[in-house]
Amino acid sequence: MAPNPVNPRRMPAPATPPGGAFGGNQIAQSNPAWGVEGASLVQSVAFKMGLVLIFIRFSTIHQLLASVLNVNLYLLYLFGIPTLVGLVLAGGIRRTLRGWPAIFWAIFTVWLFVGLPFSSWRGGSAGALNGYLRTDFPMLFVIAGLTLTWRNCRSMMRAIACAAVVIMLASKVFQNDSADLAERLALSVGAISNSNDYACLLVLVLPFVIWAALVAKSKVFQLAAWGWVAYGVLLVLKTASRGALVAMAAGALYWLIRGTLRQRIALLAVGPIAVAALIAFVPRSSLIRIVSFSADEASASQEAMESTQIRRYLLEQSIRYTLQHPLFGVGMAQFSSFEGEHNQILGTHGYWHEAHNTYTQVSSECGLPALALYIAAIVSTFLLVNRVYRRARGRPECQDIRTATFCIMLALVMYCTAITFVNFAYFFYLPAMSSLAIAVSSAADKELNRPSSVPVESPPGFAPRQRWAPQRKPVSL
Repeated sequence: MAPNPVNPRRMPAPATPPGGAFGGNQIAQSNPAWGVEGASLVQSVAFKMGLVLIFIRFSTIHQLLASVLNVNLYLLYLFGIPTLVGLVLAGGIRRTLRGWPAIFWAIFTVWLFVGLPFSSWRGGSAGALNGYLRTDFPMLFVIAGLTLTWRNCRSMMRAIACAAVVIMLASKVFQNDSADLAERLALSVGAISNSNDYACLLVLVLPFVIWAALVAKSKVFQLAAWGWVAYGVLLVLKTASRGALVAMAAGALYWLIRGTLRQRIALLAVGPIAVAALIAFVPRSSLIRIVSFSADEASASQEAMESTQIRRYLLEQSIRYTLQHPLFGVGMAQFSSFEGEHNQILGTHGYWHEAHNTYTQVSSECGLPALALYIAAIVSTFLLVNRVYRRARGRPECQDIRTATFCIMLALVMYCTAITFVNFAYFFYLPAMSSLAIAVSSAADKELNRPSSVPVESPPGFAPRQRWAPQRKPVSL
């Protein structure tokens, strides 16, 4: 590398890799050809299959298509098996287990095995554990095991955002019009057809649509993304889920605390106006229910108050079973049967309902050690993403990393609040979020450690070494 002919003491800027030093929203576009460890044809193909698998799982499109076509297309097998095979061959399991969240989830799964012989109904727990191991636990490894670069991370987040659009469109095509719902929005098919479950999934995926809006370069795409965000908030309100309302309030509070000054001003100025406008499209019965938190209110929904009483009873029972069986609980997925058989609330039996609280569901069914591991996995996931966020916050060229990590933490805050009111203990969503956190941490570290392309002063005859630049011998003058 020859000295600059104008200023022999200033070395010229080194050549940049394809895409620019900080292309694509000012983030360096990583490429396997530039030395990404573990990149291979197997990993590349498995990553593409994994992208489709993530989209399928978050959108539940396999269940929606099965309902329309009346035939199972076996999409999970079609894309899941090649993804997992490629994951193993590319060393993805070892790569995932480098992160503490994955270790906590792995130990949590081992504890489910250990507690199986102590279940109140071993056959039922064995079936639930088998389903968890086949469809949910493997999602822990898909993202972290196959996502090597920041560009890959963006693709994964984009897949979840696209899945959010599909699940929102499903509210029109698969809306449950049953009179029992009293105008509450719910789906007629799928594992998240219940109004509260549907709202919980929405508050998880909406921050990824927000991310798409914040990083969009096209004004048209940006407006379209914000339109989907507004539509998603409207759907949450239509579900009349009080837990989702609390989750959105927690998300708004987090936004005000951690967001940029411009984002805070926008939320305070536009947020109330947007919500007020959306309320006009929400049925009156849903509005009454969603704000019915106390029986003292004259306009409180009777159905909502009855639901509150049942949930309070189930919460008390779940705490009681936790204290009675602190080590292994009553058995994985056995709370409803145990409660129904050991209580006489309705004649000779109980309600036969689930705990309706993910955290006490884990403690009452699997014991306090399982709850400790569950919470440790969540906390370590948040701290891992927060560490990257804090590092990127002071780097103007890493704005994309800061925005992405902010939206991931927003999703965690809202979702972990919402699952306080539903039974999501063994769903894949949290392991997948932990996997995304591990991938983002690894990829972002490479970008944050990348040297700047700004020219630097160097002694004559010595060129500054770059991580991606070939080594050259000093030039004699």
